[in-house]
Amino acid sequence: MAPLTVIKPQPEAVEFRFARDGSLTAWVRLQNAWEGQVAYKMKTTSPKEYTIKPASGSIRMGEFHDVQIVQKPPEEGGGSPGSSKKVKFMGQAAPVTTQAQKLLLYAADKGKAAGRTKFWDSIPKEELQEQQLPVKLQTEEVEEFQDAVEAPVESHEPSSDATRSELWKARKARSQELKNAKSSEELEEGGPPGGAGAGRGNAEPTFEEPSAKSRKGNGRGEDADAEKSAEKTAARHKAQGYGAAGKLTDQDFDDIIGRMTKLGPDGKPVVQVSRPAPQPAPEGAEQSPSLRPSPAPDVERKPLQLTTASKSQQKHDVVLQGHSRPVTYLTFDDSGKVLYTCGKDKLVIAWSVPDGECLRKYEGHRGAVWACSVLNNDDGSLLLTCGADNYVLLWQAESAEILCQVELPGVVRCVEWCSHSLSLRFACCCNGFKAKPAAIEVCEFINIQGAMTSRCCASIAVPKLPSAATQVAWAGPYREWLCSVHEAGLVVFWDAVTGSEVARLPAHEDAVSKIAIPHSDGRLLASCGRQDMEVRLWCLARPESDDEESDFDDMGGGKPTPELMRNFTCDRPLNCVAIRPSLTFQQAAAEEQDAEGSCMLLAGGGQDARDVALVEAGTDVDQFEPIPLRFARTSTADSVVPLGLEHYPAEGAWDPKSRKGGHFGPLHALAFSPDAKLCASGSEDGNVRLRELL
Repeated sequence: MAPLTVIKPQPEAVEFRFARDGSLTAWVRLQNAWEGQVAYKMKTTSPKEYTIKPASGSIRMGEFHDVQIVQKPPEEGGGSPGSSKKVKFMGQAAPVTTQAQKLLLYAADKGKAAGRTKFWDSIPKEELQEQQLPVKLQTEEVEEFQDAVEAPVESHEPSSDATRSELWKARKARSQELKNAKSSEELEEGGPPGGAGAGRGNAEPTFEEPSAKSRKGNGRGEDADAEKSAEKTAARHKAQGYGAAGKLTDQDFDDIIGRMTKLGPDGKPVVQVSRPAPQPAPEGAEQSPSLRPSPAPDVERKPLQLTTASKSQQKHDVVLQGHSRPVTYLTFDDSGKVLYTCGKDKLVIAWSVPDGECLRKYEGHRGAVWACSVLNNDDGSLLLTCGADNYVLLWQAESAEILCQVELPGVVRCVEWCSHSLSLRFACCCNGFKAKPAAIEVCEFINIQGAMTSRCCASIAVPKLPSAATQVAWAGPYREWLCSVHEAGLVVFWDAVTGSEVARLPAHEDAVSKIAIPHSDGRLLASCGRQDMEVRLWCLARPESDDEESDFDDMGGGKPTPELMRNFTCDRPLNCVAIRPSLTFQQAAAEEQDAEGSCMLLAGGGQDARDVALVEAGTDVDQFEPIPLRFARTSTADSVVPLGLEHYPAEGAWDPKSRKGGHFGPLHALAFSPDAKLCASGSEDGNVRLRELL
């Protein structure tokens, strides 16, 4: 077997230490050192004496798992601590290279133990890597934790993050302190007035406050003594600012809270909790040493910060629940304040961003709506929609009024405005129907005497097309090319004026799920494949000049020469990809990237519905989460690879611990807002989720 290289154990030994409860525990961190997903398992020669959690699993690229090794107690079969030097531990790992292997591991993570067994059976012995980890035993005594043995010091100064609940706790503690002080003072006077055993020298005095009904004389002259004692105590309480008979009234409580909470010079509340100033004792009365007030410490005035609980810190996505069937497409308008979504329920819905209010519904299609495109001009926003009813509809976006409709031979899978055209040009692709072949159409709307009509500018049909196109988009520095997506992972580029083919790009080994082009630079193209589970960023043309400010002045009438710039392999089949709208060629080609970086691409997908039922993926939120990607610079021992994509760190908006909820089906649509502060995702579950990125 090969040595262990795909996983790096830290430390490279099992170092046992005595835990606080006396048990023998060791931690080993397994870091993924490979360029893809890695499966691992930990073994021991004494499985009856040691527990390994987790004993096996899989780690994504750039991540790690912490493995805990605990010696069982003797009553459960564990040995003595000295026997740990005789036991042996071994780590084994194997790279995950095929989709079938990923599905087996995914099924294992969902509780299907047979999936993990089948995975390891499929790994040849020559590909299996292993490494024995030596055992080290701590010889020192059991660690003492200072914070555990020291008694907590009572402090009247709250922390800077004091909450409103802590303020009320301080009020309650102060109230109890005053009650205890009053009870102690009554004991010095001979016990509660009129209580059981008053003036009899009880060995076990009671601390309960006597009720009014029990304050009666016993016929021995003790009622007069009790009344004098009560009057004396009440006078002392009154001098100290308390209510009659030592009871705290509402006014007393308000005074206490007023002393704890004050306004600072800036007008904001501050916390200042301290002991009350000592009051002079009445003449002739001697204070007990235990009740003498200590000098009040200097308390720093700190701002009052009312923090929320950990549950309220979880960020919730804005969920748009307007479609009754799967969401097929979504896009933002140029302002980023309106989101348009399409679904198989024949509806197109406009939502306000970011509050997620439904603005209007566009009802006109008689089948599933597959795509939409919005254009902002001087006359208002114009919306294009296409669907399974073979129609392209033109809408007035604000009024949801149909201005024109274009009928095509078959199902229209995609439609897109040409934003760089002075006229109302758009491109669409449709399937074939009976004798009419599949085609790509470039059309234009014309306003004739206040009525909108359309005319065809160019048409590309089978057999000129390699197959029916599933998507069409405008590309090039001046949007002079059309690119269409076909079967077998092929992307074809066409001249938008003449309709002639100018280039072909085998983007993926199998079908291309979706492509995306940034609004700022038409020479970049992102694509994703479902079978190979890869996201790839392509450069369609490089400027001939080295000047970074070149605006393609020297590329008029040029042809695309696609080349791969960056790629990333995901852990699930991909259905959609989105690219940052402001991304430029200079940013994508730069070797040096910021340390933090920004999310540049989004990819999403997940298992099909039948696969979800097999592996029980419906409860896995991560499987149906958008995958954030950023530009990375990766280096190896031999060379430096300046261009690449990496998974965005699990922090901020992408931290799974700070989020709650997610989609319950594979993703079909993704989009960035124009300022890249929000992202939207549409899923098989019919929901659209808005997430704040910044």
